Order: sequence, then structure tokens, then C-alpha cells
Amino acid sequence: MSERLLIATTALALLALAEAAESPAYAAEDPSDRVRSPTAKTLQIVQADAQLAPLVPPVPQPARRPAQTAAPEPQLAPLIPPVPQPAVRPLRLAAIPEPQLAPLIPPVPQLARRPLKRDSKSIHLLACLKPAARELLDRIEGEFGPMEIISTCRPGARIAGTGRVSKHASGEAIDFEAGSRKGDVVRWLIANHKTGGTMTYSDMSHVHVDVGQYFVALNAYSGR
Repeated sequence: MSERLLIATTALALLALAEAAESPAYAAEDPSDRVRSPTAKTLQIVQADAQLAPLVPPVPQPARRPAQTAAPEPQLAPLIPPVPQPAVRPLRLAAIPEPQLAPLIPPVPQLARRPLKRDSKSIHLLACLKPAARELLDRIEGEFGPMEIISTCRPGARIAGTGRVSKHASGEAIDFEAGSRKGDVVRWLIANHKTGGTMTYSDMSHVHVDVGQYFVALNAYSGR
């Protein structure tokens, strides 16, 4: 600010001197009055210079954040229930028959079994048996072939050593010889015959089977 005033004062003095030199009355006037009496033009320059803005740096203004515009509200779909669509029936395909494939392994032909040939004695021994006992014998012979019948029906027979009535008295027991097949026959009876008894004897070679109460007695003493 002081530099500007100094410059303005110097300029004012120079202008005053220049105007005095141009004026005819300059020589008759007092030099001190020339300096003290500036012209109107000089005063306008001084006043204009005095109105200059001070050299003060501008105060930085904080940056303004841009106004946030409100996001538009989402357009909601109208609450109109959907129109039910008719159910579409699935197409029914015609059933395709499965091809009948021939077996890769031909079936083994079964040999026809010849009917068992029995003598008249065996036929007589089997005629008195009840159907359940006869069916049991047929199962055994169906697995292992014909057996030699030793005893079937014995009216009034009793179990040795106990005096109880034997199954032979009612036609529900069979004694037969199996020969070399005895072990296989006994094992099969133990696994498959659950509706009666299976018995072998320590002093006789034949096998006893009957229908009724289930039991297994091996190497029993016959009491004979």
C-alpha cells in the first residue's frame, strides 16, 4: 500500500509541474503554491489510485459438494394376481413292447425220471402210511433216489425203553436204508425237515423219520 502511495504522490508532483510549465501564469506564481494547488485532473488520478483494491490474496473458499439428487423410486408392478394357466397334460407315448431276447445259454434239458419200481412188499408197507408221511418219503427219494423200505406201520408199536406209543403205530413213521448216501440224507433232513423227527441209531444202519414234533437224535440206542 505504501509503495502505491509513494508512486501516486510522485506522479502527482510530476503532473503538477507539467501543467505549471504549460500555463502562462506559472512564472508569476509562488513555486510552493504550484505544488500545493493540484489541478482537478491530478486529483482524479489520485482518487482513482486511492480506490484501488489492496493486494490481499483471496481467501480460498471450501469446495461445495454437488447436491445429491434423490434416486427415483422404483416402479412397482401393480398387485394383480396372475391369471391361472390350464394344466398341460403330458403326452402319453404308446407303450413300446420290450423285445423278447433269446437266452444266451440254452436251458439244460431235464432227464425224465422213471417211476420208482417197488416190489409188492414195499407197496404193501407204503399203503398204510398217512399222506404227510408218504409226502415226506417222496421228497427224500426225489432228492436222492429210491430208498429201501425197512418198516412203516406197526399197530401197537411202542418206543423201546419208554413204553410210549410209537409213530409207527399210527402210520406216521418210516425206517429206510440209504446205503452210502446216509450221511447226505441225514444232513439234508436236518436242514429241510422241520415238521417231524430225524433219528439214526448206533447199533443199526437205517434212518428213522416221522411227522409231528420236531427233533433230531443221532446215534441213539435202539434198545433192541
